Amino acid sequence: MRGSAVERARRVATMLESLGVSARVIGSLANGSYSKSSDIDFLILDCPRHLKYRIEGRIEDELGGHPFDVVYLEEIPDWRAGRFLREAVHARDLR
Repeated sequence: MRGSAVERARRVATMLESLGVSARVIGSLANGSYSKSSDIDFLILDCPRHLKYRIEGRIEDELGGHPFDVVYLEEIPDWRAGRFLREAVHARDLR
């Protein structure tokens, strides 16, 4: 279950990188509390403007129906951004 989610997150990260999008995994998959009812949360650090919001459809296609959420760092208030960045993990570093 977790292994499948990790593999999916890695595939998404690779696809996003190929588009010039910098992303990290946050939430339960990043902090080790992932369960069968969890989604996969992505933090978008940097994204070409023309792809903003379009990448969500690409992520949905890559995940094949697995629930997910996308958070854009630039939309997080500065006072909260530090917490998101501290918990963010590159998909390749997920265990």
